[in-house]
Amino acid sequence: MINIILDEKLCIGSKCSKCAYVCPSNVFTTRDDGVNVTSPLYCKMCKECLEICPKTAITINI
Repeated sequence: MINIILDEKLCIGSKCSKCAYVCPSNVFTTRDDGVNVTSPLYCKMCKECLEICPKTAITINI
């Protein structure tokens, strides 16, 4: 099972949302109060979210 951790202290949230836009599996959702991991089971481990996050706020554990 894939575990995606989004560090809320590091994440810029809705001001950035790059992870939500780049994710081909729609794992992330953006709301006014920030970004949330809503569908971790759909993650295909492409790691595009890790590469685009400017604050390295995302960790993926298998």
